[in-house]
Amino acid sequence: MASCDGERFIAEQIDSILSQLSTRDELIIVDDCSQDQTLKVINSFNRDPRLRLQQTPQRTGHVDSFAQAISLAQGEFIFLADQDDVWPEGRLERMVKAFTEPDVNVVAGNFSMIDENRRPLGPPQVRLLARYNVAPWRNILGILLGRRAYYGCCMAFRRPLCRELLPIPRSIESHDLWIAMVGNRQNSVKHLEESVLLKREHETNVSSPIRRPWPVIIRSRLGMLKALLTALQRARKPATNNAG
Repeated sequence: MASCDGERFIAEQIDSILSQLSTRDELIIVDDCSQDQTLKVINSFNRDPRLRLQQTPQRTGHVDSFAQAISLAQGEFIFLADQDDVWPEGRLERMVKAFTEPDVNVVAGNFSMIDENRRPLGPPQVRLLARYNVAPWRNILGILLGRRAYYGCCMAFRRPLCRELLPIPRSIESHDLWIAMVGNRQNSVKHLEESVLLKREHETNVSSPIRRPWPVIIRSRLGMLKALLTALQRARKPATNNAG
């Protein structure tokens, strides 16, 4: 989990995660210089040995926080979590079950929207479909065009995938899309049509309805193309990863 100024909802999220972990599992939180009471809330769970807290010396952004958390993970499967969402009961079990297929390295699902008080909102307009399992390069094209709804908070992957994932290329804005890109490059993504997360919408995380300027969109797409080239290079030489 990456945290930053998330005092309002992070306790509920930590509770929802810890309630599904076994004694062998761990919850790694990388805090990116929170200025509110987030650290105090996290430390209120310090009696639970499964929780590990790391603090960044200076603010670096959520992508770097997730990259650090991923690098510290020791478990067989790595799940990503945002600080203000909620894991529904049974999420962990359902997603781990999807890994029973040996060629699956990434599992990606959908989410249901909730408001600040955990009241249900409408479903997302764009969802992942099971038929995407057999269309990896079409999925990559969809990523480049902004037509595939991959969210890190709805994903899990096998730890050996880190050899190709890390370091996350600087050219890409989103760790979510990078993981999806690498998984689809391997043809190893299992898409679940069910909701595996309660994603919270609140006043500080609501996306702006204003469309980004075309130069920004083009720069973002070029960055993703560069990241795709990095993924292809790492597939050939996985032992010599360098940031793209």
